[in-house]
Amino acid sequence: MLDQGKLIEMMQEIRMIAGSQNNHMTQEEISKYLGEELSAEQYRAVYQYLGEHGVKVEGYQYVPIQEETKRLQDLEPVEKTVKIKNPKKKSSGRKNGQNSTGKSREHYFYELRKIEGNLKEEQALILEYVSGAFHHKEQIAKLYLNRVVELAGKYENRPVLMEEVIAEGNVGLMLALKLIEENRLDYIGASGELLEEKFFGTLEGEIVQAMESYIDEMTASKDWEAVLLARTNLLHEATKYMAEEMGREPTLEELSEYTKLDVNEIKRLRELSKS
Repeated sequence: MLDQGKLIEMMQEIRMIAGSQNNHMTQEEISKYLGEELSAEQYRAVYQYLGEHGVKVEGYQYVPIQEETKRLQDLEPVEKTVKIKNPKKKSSGRKNGQNSTGKSREHYFYELRKIEGNLKEEQALILEYVSGAFHHKEQIAKLYLNRVVELAGKYENRPVLMEEVIAEGNVGLMLALKLIEENRLDYIGASGELLEEKFFGTLEGEIVQAMESYIDEMTASKDWEAVLLARTNLLHEATKYMAEEMGREPTLEELSEYTKLDVNEIKRLRELSKS
């Protein structure tokens, strides 16, 4: 079975691949990428996850989850619990400075406010769950959604969209519950009591790891984009300056010497600027 970090990394890579294909992928393409380690139920969860992010999977009917979280029960191991519209989709228009991302956030928090209860007050429910009553997964996950949002709030100052951080936290929540199910006896004490600290430690550990993995990847991506843009601008300005000084276009070797960029990198930057 894929571990959490690798699975999240692969899911995000699939989304990037889909983006280069007009947000369209076939089930065969996804299967070739993920391999045979996931079950049919897990693949359906993957397709749903991609649908939440605006990716159309050929042969799969994507149904948005807005008014309920019924699919949580079936997700092994990935899925978001309440629908958050893809914040990367272009808005159809703005009114008073509010775009579709803001509306999706409002809808998400509106749904959360309708959830009553606190999971930390439901020890009997949790004990039944770790004792094998896995049909409680949906209720347990719902009762912990507000905590996911609280944990996401610690990253408000990071250069990422909070909707995506929360979404990845929800993925971590489902992975944590799957992990607990697979090792349920580790959460029951010698006298049959719930090992509460260990249970909630697993939940929060997996949620935080999922969030931070996403943030690290997005930050690294933005850093790479910034470096790429800076080098492209440097090459453009150098080419323009040297052409004016020399009365001709500089050769690749001359540009390399002037900019201290490798000749192959200059070729690559030129190709990227044409695309």
